Amino acid sequence: MKKYIVFLGLIALSMAGMAQSSEPDSLVTYKAIIVDKFSGAPISGVSVEYKKLPYQSEIGLLSTDANGEFDAYFRARESYSLQLSYKGYLSLSEVIQPLEHADANLVRVDTFSMRPGGVGSVLALQNLNFEQGKSKITQDSFEELNNLVNLLKESPNMVIQLEGHTDFRGSPTANLELSEDRVKAVKDYLVSNGINTDRIMTKAFGGSQPITTENTAEARAKNRRVEVRILSE
Repeated sequence: MKKYIVFLGLIALSMAGMAQSSEPDSLVTYKAIIVDKFSGAPISGVSVEYKKLPYQSEIGLLSTDANGEFDAYFRARESYSLQLSYKGYLSLSEVIQPLEHADANLVRVDTFSMRPGGVGSVLALQNLNFEQGKSKITQDSFEELNNLVNLLKESPNMVIQLEGHTDFRGSPTANLELSEDRVKAVKDYLVSNGINTDRIMTKAFGGSQPITTENTAEARAKNRRVEVRILSE
């Protein structure tokens, strides 16, 4: 009786294997989000070129939406190359096997981080704040500054220029001095966290280069900023 049961089990396994081998290649729903490595913000408009390896018999071009996301359908048992490119960022290449890390519904979700790059690129420190009318950095800014520290440590040859801007209202002389003090405060923070002072240039503009001339609280907040310009890599 036992031999009979084992025999039936082997037949069942054999039939299952034949059925599996005869199935057409399944499709994996591939979803990805592309974010800024520095800020973690999603990047819209990234060009995504994919090719099926090794013969590039399938080629496609996609673009990320407003949420930095794109969807594609890949054959489960194949390999694909992804080439991500966007102005002001270093291109990123990845090779994926879609079935790896896919869930039971054949859905795979990945996140890719693109690093800002290119001489002349300007990065906005979106979450950098100072006390009102002063150069003291508020505590809620440390995460943003730590991201900049990490970026500089990962790119040991990168040299940057911190550029300080204020609202255009008020005394031009006072605004210039305030922007000077603020970029110096940011530089001091970076140096205190292990970045060589020779890699950090500073320049103050006061209120001479506003993003907007609208006279609203939101517009004035946009004008008060510190930007990071990449001078060399």
